[in-house]
Amino acid sequence: MKRILLVSILFWQLLQPVLAQSLAPFEAQSTVTRPYIIELYTSQGCSSCPPAEAWLAEQFNKTDLWQKYFPLAFHVTYWDYLGWKDIFGQRAFSERQYQHLNQKHTRQVYTPQFVINAMEWRGWFSGELNGIFALPEPEVGVLKVRIANQQLEASFAPQLIWVQDKDLHQARLHLALVGSGFTTEIKRGENRHKQLPHDFVVLSLQSLSATAVFAGATDPALQFSQSLDAIPASALNAPRLAWVAWLTLNEEPIQAVGGLLEAQQGEILSQ
Repeated sequence: MKRILLVSILFWQLLQPVLAQSLAPFEAQSTVTRPYIIELYTSQGCSSCPPAEAWLAEQFNKTDLWQKYFPLAFHVTYWDYLGWKDIFGQRAFSERQYQHLNQKHTRQVYTPQFVINAMEWRGWFSGELNGIFALPEPEVGVLKVRIANQQLEASFAPQLIWVQDKDLHQARLHLALVGSGFTTEIKRGENRHKQLPHDFVVLSLQSLSATAVFAGATDPALQFSQSLDAIPASALNAPRLAWVAWLTLNEEPIQAVGGLLEAQQGEILSQ
């Protein structure tokens, strides 16, 4: 038994560098208009969450996905006490939800909870689905992101009119690896005996500071350069993977890019 365990550990240690280097290169450029960053806080242990996740998948698997709409499903952990541990849950995502509360983006913490562009949105519960998306969004600037060999290079060129009186040094770039097409058999808890589909699941999340800030009156710009964390093992089971990168200024989403990766299940381990 000890020998089998040792072999398994050695195999996993050898596997990690392969995972870290195997995703296909990604490159994307945004439009100039601010998009919608749609955060859903959810859990496999919450009986009210599957309808919200189904709505998220149905509503945003459209042509404007990764252009105008950027859905992200953050699975929290505080429902795990009911007897089912959410396989996608991360404590950091629970903490992120509480950060929204502390920053007064929301009035309380619950699931399912939607936060759109750093504002709590309850329209899903009342069926008022289009109001928030009908508001005109400002032209903020262009975000460019390239990822290859687990190295990120990004830049943001803001619109001069928009950037006035803003401190670009407060900007941060957030990068999520997102998986879709999952199905999980739930054996305990409020959703026991159900097969739950999951799309737009955040598998990993990093937050980066700018490596260069050009805040001049004529050519303001931000640049980012960072080696990324290893690809999580959960990506191996994802039928579809996407990178989503979004820029925030004073915690408010400003611009974003995203898109599906060419490397799919069965190809992730190829070099």
